[in-house]
Amino acid sequence: MNIKELLKRSDQFLAERGIESSRLDAEVLMADLLDMERINLYVKYDYPLKSSEVDRYREMIKKRAQRVPAAYITEKKEFMSLEFEIKEGVLIPRPETENLVETVIEYCRQNELQSPQIIDVGTGSGAIAVSLAHYLTEAKVVGVDLDPQALKVARRNMEKHELSERMSILKSDLLAEFIKREIKEIDIIVSNPPYISEAEMEELSPEVKKEPQTALKAGADGLDYYRRLIPEAEKVLKNGGKIFLEIGYQQAEAVSNLFGKSWSQVEVKKDYAENDRIVSAVFEAVKKTEG
Repeated sequence: MNIKELLKRSDQFLAERGIESSRLDAEVLMADLLDMERINLYVKYDYPLKSSEVDRYREMIKKRAQRVPAAYITEKKEFMSLEFEIKEGVLIPRPETENLVETVIEYCRQNELQSPQIIDVGTGSGAIAVSLAHYLTEAKVVGVDLDPQALKVARRNMEKHELSERMSILKSDLLAEFIKREIKEIDIIVSNPPYISEAEMEELSPEVKKEPQTALKAGADGLDYYRRLIPEAEKVLKNGGKIFLEIGYQQAEAVSNLFGKSWSQVEVKKDYAENDRIVSAVFEAVKKTEG
């Protein structure tokens, strides 16, 4: 059996089982099996597959039909044009989160920040932290998480991209370790925290429900982590430091209202789909007096 024929059968098999991205997933899994770029599959459509390859591929397709996300099957995911190791139990990086990374990179470059100190809170696979350290070549980045599996995967991704000299992974419940150590000179805090409400959790796809619930759910209204993180950020950011938060598309006003008198320039930014996606704010430790 050749690549073209097996892809066609697998696409149909997945589609019949309600997989909307059946063709894409069939190609992603085939490319992973053969260790090639997906685009090269088209050049090698007539490539005859070994029986062992067919058997392995069918096992991959069966898993996908059981609603296991493709990234958990291949154990990798591309994010910001970089490849990341992904394991079950660790949140899969989303394309929309690239907006968050791009916004922070743009801010640092526009303001010509020299060696900015950045904390990525709830780093998961390390996708945000690694991407920032990779593209901001003078930045010093710390990715924090509380989950042991996430910490292991994040460290491996940091090492994979050879960023250990300017980056570290730290176990911390949000910013607790920085507060404990009285670190107060951080330039930027970035986070894609859990922000799904209890009601929304019930409506998630079967694939998303296979991801770690602790990385997704955030109480009755989805705001639990913002309520904790924003006050903690006030104890860690330098005067004029900035926080960047990914939000759910209906949360812009609610999250913006959580910033108290110590904050200014609260802004909402949309993603490429024109949904509210990022809230940012500047911390003012010392308010300017009038006159």
